[in-house]
Amino acid sequence: MSSAPSRRGFTYDFSIWYCPKDDHIASRISERLKKEGFRGYAEHQDQVAGTSVVLTAIKVIEASRVAILLLSANSLGDPWCQRVSQWNLYHIIHRHGTKMIPVLVDSLRISRSAASKARPAASSKAKS
Repeated sequence: MSSAPSRRGFTYDFSIWYCPKDDHIASRISERLKKEGFRGYAEHQDQVAGTSVVLTAIKVIEASRVAILLLSANSLGDPWCQRVSQWNLYHIIHRHGTKMIPVLVDSLRISRSAASKARPAASSKAKS
């Protein structure tokens, strides 16, 4: 984990919070943002072994310009994900710090699934 933010800004441009079952989605978002030059923290990828998960989460939330919260059926039923969401909301409301971007990932899966099912039908019609 990086050090505390300087007076000029935040340590991280973004932090991404998610249920471990959604790691494949979080990884793609994080990799893309980092490739674009943003400094980021991905919850289950950047956590340092042996450090306090709770203290790290609170420090990272405070040190991030934007918190990306992946919302899915997995995360909505997970007590840890609920707690991290509450900490992000608390920080936004009471400290006027990090901005939060909620991302509904289940609808993305449905859209991709529907799109892939529609492709074969469209291509078979084009061949007839």
